Amino acid sequence: MTPITRTNARIENFLWHQGFILDEVRVLVRNQIYCVCLGLAFLMLTHLHPWAIAFLSGTVLITVNFWLLAKGLQGIIHTRDGAVAISLLRFYGRLILTGLVLFGLIVWGGLPVPALLAGLSTVVLNILLWGVFRFHRQKVKEA
Repeated sequence: MTPITRTNARIENFLWHQGFILDEVRVLVRNQIYCVCLGLAFLMLTHLHPWAIAFLSGTVLITVNFWLLAKGLQGIIHTRDGAVAISLLRFYGRLILTGLVLFGLIVWGGLPVPALLAGLSTVVLNILLWGVFRFHRQKVKEA
């Protein structure tokens, strides 16, 4: 077992115990955790440069958002009564909190907006790469 395979297994085991029961969701959340680790490495290599701080802040913010979204959607799948109202309430609550945190980071923290956006975009890149690799795996199986 390679070190990356062992690390993947440990993270996915942790996520399973946190309530992420769907395999593909665990893979997405695991990869987003790797994005946070990438942001931490970027921060250490640049010696706390404001762009690195902003990138890491955006990555952590979107990872927490994605974590809560993924976990909440898995719970809604099993609960039918009031699922729409609960999901809307959670969505708007996360949206308001995210907006307030971004406001604080930009206005009070003075962090560069492009770096924050780059950090927030990690989840989009994560989902895009997951879809490409999944599509490629499916094509290979069919061939």
